[in-house]
Parts: sequence; structure tokens; C-alpha cells
Amino acid sequence: MNKWSISGGTILTPDKSIKNGSIVIGNGKISKISSAGDNGPITIDAKKGVVVPGLINAHDHLLGTYYPKVANGPYINWLPWDNDLKSSPVYEERQRIENRDLYLLGAYRNLISGVTLVSDHIPHFVGDPFYDILPTKAVKKYALAHSVASFALAWGDGITEEYRKAVREDIPFVTHIAEGFDDETKQDIAVINQLGGLGDHSVFVHCIAFSDEDLNLVKQRGASCVWCGDSNMSMYNQTMDVKKFIDKGINLCIGTDSPMTGGENLLYEMKFDQMIYERIYGERLYDEAILKMVTVNPAKAFRQKNMGRIEEGAVADLCVFRDRGRSPAGSIVHAHLRDVMLVVIDGRPVYGDSNYANVFDELDVEYQRIVMDGADKIIIGDPVGLLRRISRAVGFKKEFPFLPIEFDI
Repeated sequence: MNKWSISGGTILTPDKSIKNGSIVIGNGKISKISSAGDNGPITIDAKKGVVVPGLINAHDHLLGTYYPKVANGPYINWLPWDNDLKSSPVYEERQRIENRDLYLLGAYRNLISGVTLVSDHIPHFVGDPFYDILPTKAVKKYALAHSVASFALAWGDGITEEYRKAVREDIPFVTHIAEGFDDETKQDIAVINQLGGLGDHSVFVHCIAFSDEDLNLVKQRGASCVWCGDSNMSMYNQTMDVKKFIDKGINLCIGTDSPMTGGENLLYEMKFDQMIYERIYGERLYDEAILKMVTVNPAKAFRQKNMGRIEEGAVADLCVFRDRGRSPAGSIVHAHLRDVMLVVIDGRPVYGDSNYANVFDELDVEYQRIVMDGADKIIIGDPVGLLRRISRAVGFKKEFPFLPIEFDI
């Protein structure tokens, strides 16, 4: 692909911002960051935007992408929720859809919210056949367990071996942990520590029932944790004690979970988590801190050494958000779907405002014109065809609030 550039906006990393800057992209990488006048032969004008690293969704279940939510809680742990899900009419409806299309649905849900990388928590034999066909990227190399308790699903080769694999291959070990309030779940950290699954390759999701001693041990071992605030509140009417995680300096990330328990997308999740933090603690969680939880922090957690920040030589996963007149970070945290002006993955534009169509054309990127949340957009692939296939599978026009594309059947 030819060299090209994004020019004129505010370039933001968690460490610095450059006003009226320019990013030159080549061979899938950021080749140069400079003043706005130093552009490639093909240029996107981002003067009304804020340029940030592509957002990273630290926890999702792409196969579980559907709507509406199933949440008749509060639950004591995940198992009674799963029983409610499996017995619900919406689950029966979802089962009519091919796995490939559920994966595409989940990927488009992430892409239109500025997510360039998602952690899909699922066994490899389920997810691997689909990752290369998605319009956004998924973490491909990971070790995993479903969860820690005796009633966990049989994912992977056991906590001990999966963590050894993570260390050996320098990949993340991902598991749900302390997701609930029963006596067994409250012992999750002690159990996983005894099994050798607690260390700096661990990525722990939910972490609701952590004690102070658990937090100290997690910090000492260098594990990362994932906050899914909306999903937690829907299922348990409680979430992790986030302030303690922040105060202890634990590497904290934000994930959406699936939309059958969580929020619409990562943009919604950031706003929800900021709101619930202020409600619980009576103080504000700053936009800059939240932005780190969807960029540099998950890049560290998932061992993505060339992602999560804008710097020369990094992977060119980038997003341009409309400048909403707030601080640069505030333009991202408070953005809505129509504010996502451009998404770039591996140096290739994949989604954006329709007025960028000439740049997509010059770069030989095929796209579909859509109306997204009332705004004219262009996007790779065929999400309209996807929504039509889903509607045919379920027998009526199925619409999703997390993918508000206009279509007919």
C-alpha cells in the first residue's frame, strides 16, 4: 500500500499531544510523526479531529454477540445467569444464526466504536477459524481458563499448564475470576495462586470479590485486571472496587463483555464506567485515566508491544474522533458513534466518514456506503448483507442498537 498520512488534527497519546500534527503511514506502521506540513502523497484531513491509538476492548465474547440482554439478577455467580440465558427465547433465536455471522456481528460492533483489537475470551478451536475474516483484529495468541471455581467450563488444558504456556510463549493467560459472592468464588485468588496461575502474564476479568489481601497479591505479582462495569451491574448490581485497584497501581483495563450482559459498545462502556465511579466514590475518574484503560494498559496486559500508543515504528492502528470541544481525551471518552471519523488497522483505512471515500479509492480499499446512526459512513466488508442474513435466519427484521445501520430486507 502507498504511503499516506493523517494531517491537521490533535495527535494524542497518553504521554503527550501534538496540535496540527501529521502521521505518515507506510507498510502498516507509523513511519513518521511531525508537523502538519510533512505529509504523504495521499492525505486525510483530520483538522477537526483528535487522533488516538486504536482502542482495545479487553474483554468480549464475540460468539455471544446478540440483543437484548438477559439479566434477571442479581446473581450469586455466573452459573445461574448462564442457566437463565440457555432457557431464554432470545438464546433460541440466537442459535438460528451461523457462528460466522455472530463473529462478524461482534467484530462490526467493535469496529464502529473505534476498536481495532478485541480480546475474545473463548477456546481456540471455537474462535480461530474466524479471526482472519473479521473487519477488526482479535488477540490470536493467548492461554486461557474459563474461570477458577469447580463449576468452570472446561476450557484449555487446566490453569497450571495454560499459565506455563503463557510464560513460555510470552502471551497473556486470561480467565474470569472472583465473579460472584459464593464462598467458593471468594477463594479464587488463593486457588489460582496455588495452581501457579498468578503472575505478570495473568489477565483477570471481573475481580468483583477481591479482598484487600487479594489486591495486594495481584499487585505484587504484576497481574492485569479487566473492569466490565455495565455487565457487572446488570448481573450482580455491584462491580469491582475500582478505586482500590487504581490506588494500588494495578494495570487496569476496560472491557465490554458481550452485549447480552454488557453495554452497547466500548464508547458506551467508557461513559458508563465514569458515571458509576462517580456515583460510588463521589469523585471524578478523569478522562485521561479512562483512555489509558483502553489503549496502553490493555496493550501491556495482552503483550502487544507495538500497540496502544502513537510513536514511530508502532503498528498503525489509529482512530480519528471528532473534536467535541473538550480536552483531547474527553473527545474520545464522551464520543458517540457518529463521532468516529476514521479507523485505521495495520495502516489500512477500514471505516470512516463518507467524505474520505476518495482516499479509500486511492489506496484501493473496497468499501460499502452505509448510514450509521443517521450519519453517512463507509466501511469494509458487507455489514448490510450480514444484517439481512441474520434477519432471514430469525424470520424478521432484526435490528441491533450496537450496530444501527439502515437496511431493508
